[in-house]
Amino acid sequence: MPGNPRPPTLEQLERAASTLSPVEREVLVLSACERLSNDDIAARLGMTPEAADRLLARAICRFDAALGRQDRLWWRFW
Repeated sequence: MPGNPRPPTLEQLERAASTLSPVEREVLVLSACERLSNDDIAARLGMTPEAADRLLARAICRFDAALGRQDRLWWRFW
C-alpha cells in the first residue's frame, strides 16, 4: 500500500454520497456517524438486520468507488 493518501475533501465526500440511493446514504450515516449497530439500524428503518447489513456493504462499496478508492481496502478508512 502506498504512503498515506490525502483524505478526501468535503466536496468529494458530498459528491460520492450523492451517488448513493437515499436508503444507502441513510444506512451509511447511521452506521458511520451515529455508530448504530446493524440491529439498531434495522429497527430504526423497519428492515431485517440482514437487509441492513447488505445495504451497508453495498453503500460502502459504491461510496468507495465514487471516491476512486476501489484499489484500496475499504476497512482501512472506516
